[in-house]
Parts: sequence; C-alpha cells; structure tokens
Amino acid sequence: MTEAIYLFLLAIVVAAAIAVYWFRRGQEETFSPDPGTYIEGLKALLRDQDEQAFAMLKETVLNDTGNIHAYIHLGNIFRRRKKYDQAMKVHRDLTHRGNLTESEKQEILMALYKDYHALGDEQTAIKAIKELLKLMPKNRNALQILLRWLEKNCEWKEAALTRKQIDKLEKVDSGSLLALYKVFGGDELSEKGDTHRARLFYKEALHIDKNCLAAYVAIGESYYGEQRLDDALEYWTKVVALNPRKSQVVFERLKRAYFEVGHYGEYADTLAKLLQAFPEHLTARLELAYFLEKKGETNTAREHFVAGQDHHPDSLIAKLGLYRLNRETDRKEAAENIFKQIMQIAVKREAKSFVCKECDLVVDNKIWLCPRCKAVDSFN
Repeated sequence: MTEAIYLFLLAIVVAAAIAVYWFRRGQEETFSPDPGTYIEGLKALLRDQDEQAFAMLKETVLNDTGNIHAYIHLGNIFRRRKKYDQAMKVHRDLTHRGNLTESEKQEILMALYKDYHALGDEQTAIKAIKELLKLMPKNRNALQILLRWLEKNCEWKEAALTRKQIDKLEKVDSGSLLALYKVFGGDELSEKGDTHRARLFYKEALHIDKNCLAAYVAIGESYYGEQRLDDALEYWTKVVALNPRKSQVVFERLKRAYFEVGHYGEYADTLAKLLQAFPEHLTARLELAYFLEKKGETNTAREHFVAGQDHHPDSLIAKLGLYRLNRETDRKEAAENIFKQIMQIAVKREAKSFVCKECDLVVDNKIWLCPRCKAVDSFN
C-alpha cells in the first residue's frame, strides 16, 4: 500500500513538472519577438528610408526591449532629424542597462560621440571617445577621432602618444609628423618667452626627423631673436642644402640676416649655387635677378629673367621682369611704380603663396599648422 501511494505521488510530481515545462515553452513562443520586423527596419535604413525604418524599429523595441541595436538605430535617426536631445536620451539610457556586451557598449559610446559632436559639444563628445578607448584601446576609428581633436586643441604631447598607437596598429612610421608635433610644442614655449627650452624641443624634432624643415627654420628664428645671426644663418642655409626645391621658405630670412651681418653678397652666392643644381627653381631665379638689377648688372639680370621664362613659359613674373628691362619709355618713374604694384601681386600669387588643402586658406609663407582649421602640414 505504501509503495502504491509513493508511485501515485511520483506520478503527480512528474505531471506537474511536464505541465510547468509546457506552460513556460508556450509563454516563450507566445512572446518571442518577430525578427522579421527588425530585419525590414534594417533594410529600410539601407535604402535611406528613415520614416519606414523608424516605424519598424519602434515596433521592434515595443515587442523586444532587449534589442539594443534597434534602440541605437532609433537614436541615430533622431540625430539625422536634428533632434539631438532625443537622440542623446535614447543612447544615454542604454548606458544604464546591465548585461551589455563589449561590442554594444562601444556602439553606444560611438553613437553618443556623434550626438554630442553634431550638437557642437566637443568636450563631452571626446569624453565618449575616451571611454570607448578604455574598452577597446585598439579601435582605430576612435584613435583617429581623438588624434584630430588633440591636434585641433594643440595638445601635442598627447597627440604624439596617440599617433604612435595608430602607427603601431597600422605598422607605419609617422616620424615626420611626430617631429612637427615637437616643433609646435616648441613654438608654444617660444611664445611664452622660454626660448631655450623651445630650442631643445626643436632639436628633439631633428632627432626624430633629420629632414624636418620646420625645425631648422624655428631654430634659426630662435637664434635670430637673440641676435646670434651666424647661428641663425647656419640653420637656414641647411634648409637650402637639405631640400633645395622647398628652400624658398628661408629666402627672406637669409636675405635679412646676410644684410645685417654685412655679407649681402653671400645671399646671391647661395642663390647661384642653388640654381646650378636646380635651374628650374623660379623663385631663386627671380630673387637673383632682382639682386643683380639692384647692383646695376642689368644684362645679367636680363639673362636670369629669360632663363626663368624658358623654364616657366606661363610665368607672368618672368615675362614682366623681362619687359621691364627691355622697355623704353619717357615716363620711367611712373612705369616703375606701376610695375612694382603688379609685381607685388604676381609674386604673392605665383611664387610665394601657399594654400591649405583642407580649408583653402592662402598665406604668403610656408607654415606647418593651419591657423584656421589646425590641419597639420597641409599647405602646398
């Protein structure tokens, strides 16, 4: 009898377990979200049909509050509609959820960066990027965003560290860029009056990249400011030797320094040697022609204008210089004044102007950091 009761109770327990199992399974099947709606929402996103996508994604999260990616997409649609507060609310609310995967956290933080960036709150936007990098230090997109922000804010030490991280990931060497960061750091010290430490930064730049023209120019300027003219000339003439094709960045500086030390003729010698190696260098050719003209050597000056025209047939400056020396007029003084005005415009346009490839800012002399958009080494 006891055994019969035991078997009866066991049967009841088994039946109850089976009932619970089928009840729960039924519940799961009843409330299981339909992935088709979410998929259709994604397809609408790919077709740039935001209205249809928004409706599909909204229906998705109503039926499945655990679909994190659907929420992220909804927030992104709000941002595209310029409803930044709603976009940020959706994305911020997601950060308070538990059990988020690392991938989901990264996507949420990138979405928040875009929200704050669109709103113009760069400080908060970059905080999101830094949080993302804590989760995944090798995220190249985040590193590039951080680097651009550091460059714009002239945080050169941190920019160098970030650039090195990117170099390691991409297996490249950005020595020339790292050298420029050192130069920019030195410029900040120079502006504060700490010229000695500034020069140390410039020389560190040369240790990183021995061909860094910006460093040579800056060291020369530093010495020139201290009236150490021979030292300034030493570094500026190195620019001519290292990179003859870009040596015009120091022509005005050399001219000024040679004049002050009483060796103006050495400026002409420097130009002549440069032209022996690079006869097509228009700026050097014109500079030498002007110098010889001032000395009264008009025939030799004319030869240089002719040579300049031969190498650069479309050069307005060379043609005007040649015209000036060959013309005959009874109003030479008036013609001279008009000619000088034309030459000032032409020299800036053809021989001395540099244009930022990022924002199209035009400057008279070569610089390595755009004062308008903060792009690095962007002037051609």
